[in-house]
Amino acid sequence: MKANGTEGNLALRRNVTQSSTYGLWFAEKAVDGNPGLVKSWSACSSTTNQTDPWWRLDLRDTYRVTRVIITNINECCAERINGAEIRIGNSLENNGNNNPICAVISSIPAGVSSTYICNNMDGQYVNLIIPGHLRILTLCEVEIYGEGPCLKQTFVKMKLKSSLSLSEAATRVQLLTQLESALAGRGISNVTLRWSQLPKQEVMWKEAAPGE
Repeated sequence: MKANGTEGNLALRRNVTQSSTYGLWFAEKAVDGNPGLVKSWSACSSTTNQTDPWWRLDLRDTYRVTRVIITNINECCAERINGAEIRIGNSLENNGNNNPICAVISSIPAGVSSTYICNNMDGQYVNLIIPGHLRILTLCEVEIYGEGPCLKQTFVKMKLKSSLSLSEAATRVQLLTQLESALAGRGISNVTLRWSQLPKQEVMWKEAAPGE
């Protein structure tokens, strides 16, 4: 896998979502560049009181994440962040909450920004989730740093049983389209498939049954 370059805060104004929203504490407020140290209600995100609350950011491409910085609320309830998991990966299974863990947040003092090293984890999605019942996830700012987008080339050798002729360009295009759709169904998107070489077709003969 190859990284194209290094950027600043990758999280800034990216597409984000969360499991629920308390009042005007929208998910986007955690990536607006305002740490929310004053008037948290206008600069922080928050879920409602629920089971396993989560927040997810979409980088749109796979990046190699080196570190994540979390800024905690500067008012009451700083302990709400305790136990939050930072997860990074390319899967949207369970809303992305099954991706590998970068770190578990033990605690962050009120109004403080803490850095978590992710050791070059590759992923398109960055999730924060607090496992447990009756929990609230409040984030005043999330910063993500790393390299990318990453380019990944994978070579696949396939054997196909089909009456269609792979010597026809339209058939080859149709097959790649079906493969891309199958990958998207497994949470793997933003991929481009192409033939590294034209497929070879073998003719299989079947003996006719008596009387045919």
